[in-house]
Amino acid sequence: MLDVINNALKNTNYYICLYENKVYIYNYQEIVSFNHDYIKIALNQNNIKIKGSKMLIKKMHIHELLIEGNIESIKYE
Repeated sequence: MLDVINNALKNTNYYICLYENKVYIYNYQEIVSFNHDYIKIALNQNNIKIKGSKMLIKKMHIHELLIEGNIESIKYE
């Protein structure tokens, strides 16, 4: 929930919600690279790297992405 507030304060047009073993991203641009241990996603001006294990894309729509697995770290590039 804090990530939603943080994105609102920064006036970004995407948001990221963190749950236990899940990451929800709204309004992403594209999936740059993907495997079971590493996912790189392009946002408007940044990229986001998600590292973990046994990760898979559980839900994918035009503007929505739900990633599930053993998530170890999430970093902006």
